[in-house]
Amino acid sequence: MESSVKLGFGIETIFPYKDHLFVGTTTGLQIWNNLDPKKPYFVSRLEHARACDPVVVENDIAYVTLRSVNNFGRCGAAVANQLDVIDVSVLSNPVLKKSYEMENPYGLGIDKGKLFICEGNKGLKYFNASNPMDVKLLQQFKNIDAYDVIPLNNTLMLIGKDGLYQYDYSNTDNLKLISKIPVKSI
Repeated sequence: MESSVKLGFGIETIFPYKDHLFVGTTTGLQIWNNLDPKKPYFVSRLEHARACDPVVVENDIAYVTLRSVNNFGRCGAAVANQLDVIDVSVLSNPVLKKSYEMENPYGLGIDKGKLFICEGNKGLKYFNASNPMDVKLLQQFKNIDAYDVIPLNNTLMLIGKDGLYQYDYSNTDNLKLISKIPVKSI
């Protein structure tokens, strides 16, 4: 028997972590228990001013980018463009620990302390997030329109306005372009 759960409106992303789902919405971060995938249930929420809100999680820290507006104008917000670092070690009580100023954040990804943030027409930023309270910029690529990333096993897949990119991030200090599949805009 199939079942469904209503998450509400303004869903941006759903990120699985351990036995939970982290849902980025235009009004905040939601945490859902997913121990039984047929019956996930709401655990908690951390609200913020209206903004576009993707989320990723690693080591009980959620990384959330907040963007004041998107291409469709639906995220218009009073909040600044920023990266929020949220302690989710107590799932029933997520706590905002720190915010970092961003330019135009879109999608993000993390792998073993390596944090990648797409900044739309401002490019791609690569950070050392091994200490979430002291995230440090390692590299920025300003020459691409970057919208979303998937890091996996030292290969970063990036979708940009003009194509699909692959980067090697095995060298912590130097993100290296491997390939690009160009795509023409219509």
